[in-house]
Amino acid sequence: MIRLTFSLLIFCSSFVSAQQSATVTDGTTTYDKMTLPSMSIQLDAPVDIVYDIWDDFWDERYDIDIDRTDKDGDNIAYLAEQVPVRSLGDKNLDVYSSVGGNEQRTTVNLSLAYAENDVITRTNHESDYQTASAILQEFRTYFYQRYFDEKLTDTRDELADLRDDSQDASKDAEKARKKIEKYEDKIDKYQRKIEDAREDVGDELQTAEEKSERVRQLEQQLQELERTRKQYLG
Repeated sequence: MIRLTFSLLIFCSSFVSAQQSATVTDGTTTYDKMTLPSMSIQLDAPVDIVYDIWDDFWDERYDIDIDRTDKDGDNIAYLAEQVPVRSLGDKNLDVYSSVGGNEQRTTVNLSLAYAENDVITRTNHESDYQTASAILQEFRTYFYQRYFDEKLTDTRDELADLRDDSQDASKDAEKARKKIEKYEDKIDKYQRKIEDAREDVGDELQTAEEKSERVRQLEQQLQELERTRKQYLG
């Protein structure tokens, strides 16, 4: 029996039904017992998918290694001390961030500080605040593009494999039918072989029907992913 899974469709539906907001909000976040002004953005994605991609984003886009410094339940804190953030100029700063949430939604918090008492906010470093806000927006695009591209690749690969398997199963079923016709010409002598072959045909047909159904479901998943990716990435 083929195991049919619907988690991907359910996940895509949650994307479509959720508000597609890329708004950066202001607040405060506690990093290892230190509370700092922060910027936050929400992603419609399970938190365990976001952890590594947030780490990769800083490494690939800014050549910065953000170390995991603390974990509280599903919330992970990161810190890179006195590093240059290319878009903010040559002056070094501390990059505090955290990723937390649940299976439906994730919040990414970011605080950038030139010193412990000099954190970038909308009021004290307005230009730098806009740049820092753009970093979160950039990550949102980076995350969704990477996530959907990987899912599209995996789904296309599985769909191609299932199509091949479905064709093979149909060919096997056709061969079995011809075998039945041959045995039916010699009913008296080959009655037992006919019954065995009919049982085999039943199995082959069931397999072909199941795989055809799986192909249909994967095609539906692929279309849903492409529509949802277009909504997020244009």
